[in-house]
Amino acid sequence: MIRTTFLSSTLGAQSRLMTRSSALERASARLSSGKAWTRPSEDPGSAATALSLRSELTSLKSYESVAGEAQSRLDITDAQLSDVNSLVARLKELAVGASTGTMNNEGRSAIAEEVRQIRDQLVGLANARYLDQPLFAGYNSSDAVAMVSGAWTFTGTPSEQIMRSVSDSDSIQLNVLASDVFQAAGTDAFSMLDTFINDLKTNNSAGMKVAIDQMDTFRTSVTTARARIGAATNRAETVLNSNRSRQTTIQADLSKAEDVDLTEAITDVNRQQAAYEAALGATAKSIQQSLVDFLR
Repeated sequence: MIRTTFLSSTLGAQSRLMTRSSALERASARLSSGKAWTRPSEDPGSAATALSLRSELTSLKSYESVAGEAQSRLDITDAQLSDVNSLVARLKELAVGASTGTMNNEGRSAIAEEVRQIRDQLVGLANARYLDQPLFAGYNSSDAVAMVSGAWTFTGTPSEQIMRSVSDSDSIQLNVLASDVFQAAGTDAFSMLDTFINDLKTNNSAGMKVAIDQMDTFRTSVTTARARIGAATNRAETVLNSNRSRQTTIQADLSKAEDVDLTEAITDVNRQQAAYEAALGATAKSIQQSLVDFLR
């Protein structure tokens, strides 16, 4: 016959109380942390799902950062080209006005000075920079346009396409070159304006009329460049919206894999609390020391 001693009963009761206490502690921890599990071993399936989702989320956030930077550069490029377009429109007005027979020498001299200032503004726009990198010079770090030995010089080549990967399957070209914008039909705009200024000073009416056609060609090249930048901007925006939508979906899936169900967690805490209190009560009743207990 196995004899149950007071010590063995006490140890058994203590073990049961510790088990209930641990269960209550785990339930309380889940409720306070909001997480369904704290160690992967507690739910390997959910842990594997969460790991995969977090990896994808990190990748999406990285792409979002790149796409956001790309969109900023494209927006600034478009703003510069918009200014160029406005200046070309003004040049066209001046050329039409100067080519009329009613314009006198003084008026043409004034127009020549305004054209010179617009030319300098266009040089500044062509050499615009973003984050200390030229917008229209490709990978070249120097200005896109410069006067070298009496001639206008353009940097960058048609193959210099600055690309950015904005998703696993999408890459966007961020740039147009100064030569794409300011060298329409093989004649650079700055040389054309220099000639126009000289025609104004020498009252060369035929040259002024040629300038009008050249400015139309110049404006067409600006419009084409803006269209390319606009298309790239729309694509970047579409990718960004898709990226953010996917992130929202992943966050929801991640919450399902990691977060605790609040109602279930509260119910579990109450259940474990009740079980622990019941165990305490049962232990208090079953373990009552007496003189007989000490004499055994």
